[in-house]
Amino acid sequence: MQISVDKDMLKLLQKGDEDVYRSIFNQLQPALVIYAKEYVPDTDMASNLVQEAFLKMWEKRHSLKVGTILSAYLYKSVRNLCLNYLRHLKVQDKYLGNEQHVQLNYEALKDKSAERLLEGEILERIQQAVEKMTPQCRRVFELSRFEGKSYKEIALEMGIAEKTVENQMGKALKVARAELKEFLPITILLYNMMP
Repeated sequence: MQISVDKDMLKLLQKGDEDVYRSIFNQLQPALVIYAKEYVPDTDMASNLVQEAFLKMWEKRHSLKVGTILSAYLYKSVRNLCLNYLRHLKVQDKYLGNEQHVQLNYEALKDKSAERLLEGEILERIQQAVEKMTPQCRRVFELSRFEGKSYKEIALEMGIAEKTVENQMGKALKVARAELKEFLPITILLYNMMP
């Protein structure tokens, strides 16, 4: 599930609205714990690391921007926290003779990180592309790709012609293609992103 920060959400988060934060937490936390458990088998520790990632997001909420993809932001944060935790265990367990188990988890995280980082980097590139779009173009793209609305629904919501929506979407995809040219074909990527 992807959650993209819009103007309203950004205002509420920056004001410290706990309901919005709780909603984000409830939507993303279960999947993040499963992700963390791939590297940190202890469920309680995986859960703690995810909570720490949410806490860091809350503390840095004033630096969030419109268009930030929170799922990518949090997956990256959880991954970094898992790496730090495993580094800590590696040092600690070296003296207790458990180094091999921690080393295996650490190596698994490093090996799998290439695939997961590619996904995270694609999401970050999409976010960068979104930030480069004009406001109208960005809104059309977000409504279409993040909220799954049809061109007709977008036209009605924005009070513009369906043809304008189509033109703006064409411009948005051109910006996205330029940003993602070294990755997957844009059509596969963007259609798989839809909820």
